[in-house]
Amino acid sequence: MQEAFVRGSRPVGLDALETGLSWPTIDSLVRTMAARHAATHRHARRVQCYALALAQENEILDVDLVEAIREGALLHDIGKLGIPDRLLCKPGPLTPREYEVVKQHAVLGADILAALACSGALTLIVRHHHENWDGSGYPDGLCGEAIPVGARVLSIVDCYDALTSDRPYRRELSHHDAVAMICERRGTMYDPRMVDAFLRTMRGVIDAPVTGHGAEARTSDVGAQHSNALWMSEGAAL
Repeated sequence: MQEAFVRGSRPVGLDALETGLSWPTIDSLVRTMAARHAATHRHARRVQCYALALAQENEILDVDLVEAIREGALLHDIGKLGIPDRLLCKPGPLTPREYEVVKQHAVLGADILAALACSGALTLIVRHHHENWDGSGYPDGLCGEAIPVGARVLSIVDCYDALTSDRPYRRELSHHDAVAMICERRGTMYDPRMVDAFLRTMRGVIDAPVTGHGAEARTSDVGAQHSNALWMSEGAAL
C-alpha cells in the first residue's frame, strides 16, 4: 500500500484532479480505512464532528479552510494504511523503535493526499496534526503559530476522542478525565486559545459512555449545540 502512493507514484487518472479530492474519492479512501480498521473509521467520523464544532467556536469562516478541516478529520489517519497491523493493534506499549514506525503515518498520509493532487491546506493538516505547541511534536517539530490552524484544531479533538475510546493497550477515560488531561497540556501540547475554545465547545456535554452507542450519542450532543449546514452535506455523512 505504501509503495502505491508515495515516492512520486501517481495512479492513472489523477491528473484530472486539479483542485482537490472529490467526495467519491474521499468515500473510497474512507471505505478502505473502514475495511481494514473499523475502529479507526468510527474514530474519524467522531473527530470530524468535534473538529467542525471547534472550528465554528473559533469563528473560522474561511470556506476552503473549513472544507480542509472537514476532509482532514476524516482522512487524518489515512497514512496508517502503510503501518503494519501488528503495531497498530499491539496490546501492550510500543518499543521506541516501533513508535518511530507508527509516527510515520502523518507523513505517509500527507504523501498519499499530495499524490492525489488535493489542496495544500488538507495535506498540511494531515501532516501536522501531531505537532505540539511547544515544538515537541512530529514530524517537523513545528511550534506555536507555525502549526497550521487546522492541524491545531484537529490535534485537540483527535486526542479527546482517543482518550475517551478503548484502545488495545488501555481502557477509555471518562469525559471529565479526558478534558482534565487536555487542560494540563494547555500551552505545551496544545494552543492555549484553542483549548479555551474546546472547553466552551464541550460545555454541557454530560459524562456519558463513550464507546458504541454512547459515543454516537455524545457526538450528537455536540452536534446539536453546534448546528452547521456543512454537517448535513454529502461529505459529512460519509
